Amino acid sequence: MWNTNLTKADKRLCRELIHKGLERECEEFVKQIQKIADKPIPLAELNEPYREENGRSVEGPWHKKYIKLYMKTVKFDKHIARRYDGLSGGHYLEGVFDLYLHDIISDEEIARFSEEPREILIRMKESYS
Repeated sequence: MWNTNLTKADKRLCRELIHKGLERECEEFVKQIQKIADKPIPLAELNEPYREENGRSVEGPWHKKYIKLYMKTVKFDKHIARRYDGLSGGHYLEGVFDLYLHDIISDEEIARFSEEPREILIRMKESYS
């Protein structure tokens, strides 16, 4: 199915759409991170005295926020690596399909492909719906 011969123009479009997909996902991630980082910590939490439970210190509010940001970043990094690492010419269309399937790129953007890859992408998406 993916063994279609892409024209130079189709390969260039794949690279462009993969780039757009990465930018869109990174933008959304940064907005989520900003929202977490900007969320105010209640004064009562900021003023809590040091305490321990079972011989271990209880995490403070800033450390909790840091851990949340860190874990979200690690998860996103793994997602980005799975989706974008190793996308070479032979896998461009698969990468574009993944972005199309998850609505990161649109029908209008897919319409720019030549007939064969466009039909493959549309047919594959319909089969997943």
